[in-house]
Amino acid sequence: MELCTNGSYKLLRIIGILMLLLSSAPFVLAYIECSTVSQLFSACSIFISYGTPDPIPGSPCCDAMLGLSIIANSGDNKQSVCRCIMGLLQNYSTNATAIGTLPGLCGISLGFTIIPNPQCIL
Repeated sequence: MELCTNGSYKLLRIIGILMLLLSSAPFVLAYIECSTVSQLFSACSIFISYGTPDPIPGSPCCDAMLGLSIIANSGDNKQSVCRCIMGLLQNYSTNATAIGTLPGLCGISLGFTIIPNPQCIL
């Protein structure tokens, strides 16, 4: 007997992301830590490192980008998320293009374009 089908596994991942977001809701709405943003991007480490395979909606990488989108579009977090991503771009400059394409590949919007922009003008 199969305990977890692909559909139920995906549902469990989404529930887990939402539980994480809801359990820290007071902090999410007030300020987002860059370590949280980095952790979400780490789900896409293979794509960021090698540029392949493209993540697809429903993959762990895209689920993480969906979680990032929820955080970025909650309260006043967009500016903080943008600054954290700009830090990632500086640290992983050779992989900046891959980082910048992730939201689009996953079919989500962070409310800003990921390009080197130290002021994070939104």
